[in-house]
Amino acid sequence: MADIEGTDAPRAELPRQFTFFSTAALGFSITNSWLAYSGTLSTPLMMGGSPTAFFGLIVASIASFIITAGFAELASAFPSSGGPYHFAFMVSWPKHRALVTYVVGWLSVISWCSGTASGAIICAQMISSLVTIHYPGFTETAWRIYLIYLLLVLVSTAIVCFLPRVIPQLEDFLFICSFLAFVASFITVLVMRDHKQSAHTVFLAFENHTGWSDGTAFMIGTGTCMYSYVAIDSVTHIADEVPDPGRNVPRAMMTTILTGIVTAIPWATVILFCTTDISVVASSPIPIYTAYLQATSSQPVATFFTSWIIFLYGAAFLSCLLTTGRLTYSFARADGLPFSPFLARITNEAPLNATVGASLFIALYGLIYIASTTAFNSLISLAIIILNVCYVIPQGIVLLRGRDSALPRRSFAIGKRLGAFCNAISVLWVTVILVFFCFPLRIPTTLRDMNYVSAVISGFVVLIAVGWWGGKRKTFSGPVCILLSPGLSEGSRFTDRLSQCWSTGR
Repeated sequence: MADIEGTDAPRAELPRQFTFFSTAALGFSITNSWLAYSGTLSTPLMMGGSPTAFFGLIVASIASFIITAGFAELASAFPSSGGPYHFAFMVSWPKHRALVTYVVGWLSVISWCSGTASGAIICAQMISSLVTIHYPGFTETAWRIYLIYLLLVLVSTAIVCFLPRVIPQLEDFLFICSFLAFVASFITVLVMRDHKQSAHTVFLAFENHTGWSDGTAFMIGTGTCMYSYVAIDSVTHIADEVPDPGRNVPRAMMTTILTGIVTAIPWATVILFCTTDISVVASSPIPIYTAYLQATSSQPVATFFTSWIIFLYGAAFLSCLLTTGRLTYSFARADGLPFSPFLARITNEAPLNATVGASLFIALYGLIYIASTTAFNSLISLAIIILNVCYVIPQGIVLLRGRDSALPRRSFAIGKRLGAFCNAISVLWVTVILVFFCFPLRIPTTLRDMNYVSAVISGFVVLIAVGWWGGKRKTFSGPVCILLSPGLSEGSRFTDRLSQCWSTGR
């Protein structure tokens, strides 16, 4: 087999410092399903009350598990820190590889930046609201929340850039903190609440005051529940730092989604049974605090657990920033970004330039919050839908080309029929849910309540198109490492050696 490699082929410059446990810990620290559900609880409650908040999470869990299974198979076949954009390159038709890779790469970077920003703003909002509760004289303003947001960005950037060797151990610690918080919250809420809601109230008392039909309201609420499983691709972006990534990365992904399901669903059940007034929780500026307060009837206990959740949100932001920097670095190695040579540099065994560049973008992007909190809050929906689009584009291509032609031998294989089922359901679900993500939460709507997701997505599509037709279509070709094997037609079936080439840089 002949190796044909460009002179500018990237080298594996990052140390393989993540064990399987720390890799899975990173995935859970970022996804943190029970925590993400707590932060976005108000929306599904608004879209139908407890039934939407519960059954919407069930549907989101099933859909996310199927998407993750299909995506993990790609991660096993083509282990690379590029994640979705690299998978899209490997499975695409040769004629369209560059364009598909460029689009998916940009969507991945945008979605990770917006998702990271959404986590930071949720954390900043919770901090500000908790201070307001205890100090009523404190005036909550958009610029003050932005300053908290900016502080989170600066502190996390400093840790990621200057303490890279500490991060694997830190992720282990944060995983334990999150699990302990879940167990402590679960037990405390159950023990301190004597009178529980009836099963009829939790499972059947559908309350829809949005103006939408019940079915539409349920689908919008279900879409928001998918935030509980957002960023399942996080561990793919540290594939360069994981030993045997073709085996360990998909295992970590499936561990993350399964851990998320077995924590988020029980937590949702307990919260919904132990609150006394769902409408008050839904309208609260800090819903999880109100839920704790109703469940425990103790302000100190509610404050303690809410503070713990805020700490975990800040930790999740740090992990998200780490992943965003790795993804930016990886796409810059393929020359997909402006100033790619600068962003692709490694300093002190870390992609410092890429991380700082991503942090700067996130910090500037946060200024939108001062101008329009509604527009910025659309980032949650934006992160969910664009990330899932990136997950299913390679799966859709695999379906069209045929699994035997597009996929090589791999450690994690879910079978021909089951694999095709997962790929097809993933594409269908994301296509359907994309429509509902563009709907406003209420009708009739106003400029204040408008959903700006479709406008933001359109703006990013224009930005990508300008970049492509403005010059990248002539210079961008995707990953630079190409292997040709005698007897295999180019663009058909890839060998294990090919999938390893890009991730190892050899």
